[in-house]
Amino acid sequence: MLVLAGLVLLGWVVQAVLAVRIVRAVPSLATLPKAQRASWPRISMVVPARDEARGIAAALASKLACGYPDLEVVAVDDRSRDATGALIDAAAAADARVVPVHVTELPDGWLGKLNAMARGLERCTGEWVLFSDADVHVEPGTLERIVAWADREQVDFVAAFPKMHPVSMLIDAALVVMMRVLVITGRGWRANDDASGLGVGVGAFGLARRGALQKTRAIEHLRMEVVDDVALGALLKGAGYRCRFFAGREDLHIVFQDSLGAMARSTDKAGGLVGFTLWGALLAAFAGPALDLAVPLAAIAHGGVARALGVATLALITATQALLMHHFRGPVRGVVAWPLGQLLMAAFMLRAGLKAWRDQGISWRHTFYPRAVLEAGRRLDPRTMKVRLPPEG
Repeated sequence: MLVLAGLVLLGWVVQAVLAVRIVRAVPSLATLPKAQRASWPRISMVVPARDEARGIAAALASKLACGYPDLEVVAVDDRSRDATGALIDAAAAADARVVPVHVTELPDGWLGKLNAMARGLERCTGEWVLFSDADVHVEPGTLERIVAWADREQVDFVAAFPKMHPVSMLIDAALVVMMRVLVITGRGWRANDDASGLGVGVGAFGLARRGALQKTRAIEHLRMEVVDDVALGALLKGAGYRCRFFAGREDLHIVFQDSLGAMARSTDKAGGLVGFTLWGALLAAFAGPALDLAVPLAAIAHGGVARALGVATLALITATQALLMHHFRGPVRGVVAWPLGQLLMAAFMLRAGLKAWRDQGISWRHTFYPRAVLEAGRRLDPRTMKVRLPPEG
C-alpha cells in the first residue's frame, strides 16, 4: 500500500506542476489591450445549433450586442426538432446581420455539427470566421481586442475557454473534474508555444482566418472527427499557422449544462473515444475513482506513513483543481465536492462507453454513427493530440 500510495501521489505532483505551467502559459483575454482602428475586418460568426431553443435567443442577442463594427452572424439550424429554427428566423427578421441557414438533411460521411459548420462557412463573407456554440455569450469589446492583437501579432487562430456559470453543486463538481482532464490531457501548457506542434481548440470560441480554413480544407477534413474543436486547433497548428489559447474569464461566458440528464447526454460521444470495447469502457470509468479516491482513502485507513501520503494526495488533488478553476473561471465552489464529481463523471463515462460497446457506434443528438464510419473518419490521435493533415492540392 505504501508504494502504491506513493506512486499515486507522485502522479498528482506531476499534474500539479502541469497545472501551474498551464496557468502561466495561458493568459486571460482581459490582458489584451483596448484598440482603436479606422476600419475593421469583417468577422463572420458561425453558430451551429440543434435543439437549442432554450438559450439561443439570449446568446444570439449577446453576440449581436458585442459591438464589433463589421459583424455577420451565420446561424445554422441543424435539423432541430424544437423552436430553434423559428428563433433564428426571428433574429434574422429583427437584425439584417443575421444570416439564417436551415439544414434539413445530413449527408453521408458527416457528423451533424461539422456539416452545420461547413454549411455556415459556405455563407461567410468575412476575413475572419468565428465558430461559436449556440449558448455562448460575448461581452462588448472582446472581438475588437482579439482581432487587433491577432493582426498585430500575425496570429491565425485564437481559441478561448469561457467562464462557466455555476448551476448546482453536483454539476459544478463534475465540471471541475471534466475541465481538469481536458486542459491537462490537451497539453494546454504547450498550446501557445510556436515551437510545439500541439494546438488547442474550443467549441465555444474558435476564431480563424478564413484563408487558413480554406487552404487546409479543415472542416471537410474533420467531417467525422468526434472531438472537432480540439482537432481544429491541432490541424491549424500542425499546418504551420500561429495559434493561441486564452482563458475567456469575463469576456465569454456560458452555462455549460443545466441538468444532470443534459450532462449525461453530452458525454455520449465520448463513448467513441474508449475503443468500443467493454474493457475500454470499464477502464475509462473506473481508473479515475480508483487512483484518485480508492487508493488515497485506503492509504489513510492503512495508517502510518501511508496515511500521510493519502492525506497529501487528496489535498494536492483539491489544490490543483482549485488552481485551474480559479484561472479559467470555472465553478470554484464545485472543488469542495470534487469526489462526488469524480464519481458522477465515472458514471457518465461508464454509460457512454457501455452504449458505444453495445451499439458499436455512438448516438449523438438523435443521429447514430456506426463505429466503422467513425474510425475511418478519425483524424486526431489522442495519444499525441496531433491531427493527420489532409493531402496537399
